[in-house]
Amino acid sequence: GGHRLVLDFLIEEVLGQQSEKIQDFLLRTSILNRLNGSLCDAVTGYEGSQQTLEYLEQANLFIVPLDEEHRWYRYHHLFADLLRQRLRWERPELVPELHGRASVWFENQGLLEEAIAHALAAGDPDRAADIVERHRIETFDADRWSSAGRWLEMLPDEIRRQRPALILCEGWIAYIQLQIDQFPAIIKRCGTAAGTRALDESLQAELDFFRGNLDYWMGDAEASRQKIEASLDKVGDRRCNIEGEM
Repeated sequence: GGHRLVLDFLIEEVLGQQSEKIQDFLLRTSILNRLNGSLCDAVTGYEGSQQTLEYLEQANLFIVPLDEEHRWYRYHHLFADLLRQRLRWERPELVPELHGRASVWFENQGLLEEAIAHALAAGDPDRAADIVERHRIETFDADRWSSAGRWLEMLPDEIRRQRPALILCEGWIAYIQLQIDQFPAIIKRCGTAAGTRALDESLQAELDFFRGNLDYWMGDAEASRQKIEASLDKVGDRRCNIEGEM
């Protein structure tokens, strides 16, 4: 506790010596667990953030390089905590916007777990779910299904129950793990989530694929064949990938 008080005092003194632009930069980027120039440009709306990060490092402003090239940095944890507290106190309305910008940047870089985390921190679980839906197919096709599983676990249960695509994502994980006993519940949940709306052709094809597999395990090979072939015909270019998983 005593060390924290000393550090808080020191940080306050250090911040007081910085220009308003540097202080604003520190507050805006405090929402980030790691920083680089491009990311900070996107989040702050400033240009030249890489030079600012290098200045902060040279000035010993509680910033730590994470690689030998000094492209990625992080703030000292207590320093980041203090900055975040000040940001929430002085500019609470800015916090969701900053997290939203960070989410967009991370998604564009293919760093999807961080994109999802920032979308949730922005109070936008729908955007987080959209990210999972946009990238789930390519993730399964690349055999990175464990990543998709982690993304799903990050989402609120309510969102996962409402979206057929997310339920089907759970279905693919169950399929890969040979947890066929989960198929009836997944099929039922998809129908409940869709309600009175018809699923689009791609989602319907995935659902029929699970129904066909369930028929197979229930001993109805002909019904299974018909459903799976019809399903594969609907998915078009993805047919070869799905057949390779079978």
